[in-house]
Amino acid sequence: MPTIDYTRMLKLLVILSVCLTTSFLSASYAYAKVIGNPLVYHLSSDEPWRATVAISDATTQLKLGHNVTLLLSVEGVQIGVKHSHHYLGLDLLTRNVTNFIADGGKVIICEVCLRIAGYNNSDILDGAVIGRPEILSNLLTNATVIDY
Repeated sequence: MPTIDYTRMLKLLVILSVCLTTSFLSASYAYAKVIGNPLVYHLSSDEPWRATVAISDATTQLKLGHNVTLLLSVEGVQIGVKHSHHYLGLDLLTRNVTNFIADGGKVIICEVCLRIAGYNNSDILDGAVIGRPEILSNLLTNATVIDY
């Protein structure tokens, strides 16, 4: 009668399960990247705490491979312009938005909000776009919106 080496069998099972788990997770991650709904982080505030959390979350999701857009409206447009009002002290937040764009994130800015805040379309950060109705319609179709 043959003897069974349980230690060797256990090692093989562990190796096999690690390989299968790794393959499954890799395939799941790749699949999620292909079919995942776009994420839209809507930021309507220039309040530093709220804006920092929104930009940080958006950047994290972008680095995980999601299609992420930062939608700036109301006071949030202040962090999407090249030269925000100096007394607001938003330079660090604006730099974070610039880095988000450089990393591949998209930024859309409400045109009406931009005008009310005293800015023109030429004042927005390089790489950001004005949120025209057709752009917003396409963006929000099947998107998951996270509101800050």
